[in-house]
Amino acid sequence: MARAQRFFSAQFSPQWAKSYASFQAAEQKGIDKVVMALLKGEATPGMRIRPIEPEKYFNEARANDGDRVVFRIADDIVYFVDIVAHDDIDRYGRKR
Repeated sequence: MARAQRFFSAQFSPQWAKSYASFQAAEQKGIDKVVMALLKGEATPGMRIRPIEPEKYFNEARANDGDRVVFRIADDIVYFVDIVAHDDIDRYGRKR
């Protein structure tokens, strides 16, 4: 018998909703793939999940060549914080 796949719960911040709405439909599709992979606990090709330095409180996942999904996982919940340009990722290097 096949094992049931376990999914994480999701929680999206108001900033996430604002950032997500600023992307075109084709870009949102790529972001959606990353979100679903994180909720399934899987990786997509090129996603490159890693902690954001120096405090490693938030993590980043690559959505496309220039944009990163900022998130955190705690208590089986993926907290989606923001979607930022690669050059702006350092503002999430410290706890808020």
